[in-house]
Amino acid sequence: MRDYIDSLGELSKHQLILALARQRLAETEPAAVVGMACRFPGGISDPAAFWATLVSGRVVLDESRGIPRMSTGAPRWNVAAPDLAPYADLLARGSYLTDVDLFDPEPFGIGEDEALYMDPQQRLLLTTAAAALADAGLDAPTERSVGVFVGVSTVEYNLAGLRNGADPSPWMGTGGALSATAARVASALRLNGPALTVDTACSSALTALHLAVGALRRRECDVAVVGACHLLLSPYTSVVFDRAGMLSPTGRSLPFDGRADGHVRGEGCGVLVLRREREARADGVRPYASVCGGSVHQHGDRPGLAAVSAAGQRRTIRQALHAADLPPHDVHYVEAQANGSRIGAVVELETLAAAYDRGPDAPPLYVGSAKANLGYLETASGAAALIKTVLALHHGVIPPQPGPPALDPAVPWDRIGIEVPTRPLSWPTAERRRAGVSAFGFTGTNAHVLLEATDEPAVPAASPADVAPVTGRSYWPAVNAWS
Repeated sequence: MRDYIDSLGELSKHQLILALARQRLAETEPAAVVGMACRFPGGISDPAAFWATLVSGRVVLDESRGIPRMSTGAPRWNVAAPDLAPYADLLARGSYLTDVDLFDPEPFGIGEDEALYMDPQQRLLLTTAAAALADAGLDAPTERSVGVFVGVSTVEYNLAGLRNGADPSPWMGTGGALSATAARVASALRLNGPALTVDTACSSALTALHLAVGALRRRECDVAVVGACHLLLSPYTSVVFDRAGMLSPTGRSLPFDGRADGHVRGEGCGVLVLRREREARADGVRPYASVCGGSVHQHGDRPGLAAVSAAGQRRTIRQALHAADLPPHDVHYVEAQANGSRIGAVVELETLAAAYDRGPDAPPLYVGSAKANLGYLETASGAAALIKTVLALHHGVIPPQPGPPALDPAVPWDRIGIEVPTRPLSWPTAERRRAGVSAFGFTGTNAHVLLEATDEPAVPAASPADVAPVTGRSYWPAVNAWS
């Protein structure tokens, strides 16, 4: 360190200013979103179909009720069994993917036995990451350093088989470990760089993005694969959440609504590909949007592990604004956590108004939540929120909240400059379109990311895209049946 300090002392004032400017540029360099892929309930198999769903106000949650089924037609859970029958109605209130047993292992060099015991969350992240890299024009990025930063929280796939007396397979180790999820993507796609599995619950995707941007800025990788996946494989987790009073007894997801009565569990997968913006543009790439700042924060001084902290949310947002060097009024839209809890929504909206300096005389801050369209995808919810916000910036349109909502009278709407759009809105006139995304883990790890548009608006999709079929063969051991 002394040698470094002495070397700085030998620089002229001009050289020192230039060195500090270069360091500041490296610390704040934007990361461009150059590729995306997703799979969400309602047959949404790519970002174009997701955007069509958002701008049309479609509620896929209403279309995906019932016990999810495999490609074979078999239900994921046998709710006629005595130990599951009491929870049949509860388990039918979900936002599910279908055919999660399908997988094509050959392109990834994975054998039959290994594929059979791979958690389908690993399979889904792997295939979605491959699609996102292809969207970025990087389907064979072997000469680049590519990092993998993915969120996943649950290990439930092999539990039913073990419960039913299955002979443990050696493939259950790598097939079921959380730590193997990022490594699976890196190994199967032959990527060389950091590989991290992140679990901060519902803030996992945003936390992964925050770590990825830091790695890009430190030149630890040249490309970053960022995403999250969540599947509901054990029926008993829903029972636990229901007994904790978290789930909607009516099976509705109503952010900001006075009728909100809890959240609806859902599943999905979303992946984004990032590069340093300057290098992407030098290669002729037109990014979807760029990441200009972010923050991750845990406010430990609160009554309990799962207690909501307004102070923690405020600090997370203000740290993100500071990191992006943005004044609060330069942000026009926030994709909120808003998971269907009335108390949580009141706290969050008042917090947003304070952190973004929005009173009744300020320019409006528009707020929305894709959970009204999809349900609460839990660990994958942040990935859906990021992709929605990137698409909104890219198209120059703020999507509507499905509804019309019955705005919660407990929120002091007349004292805060926040609006919930009920129809598609052209982005407010500004030098640059900017938006924030919030995600709060249920154990208190909060994350906030600030995104910025990079080009002129594209033409928004007018109608839902055709549903692409899921392909592959069924990989699901017969003993992996919950009954």
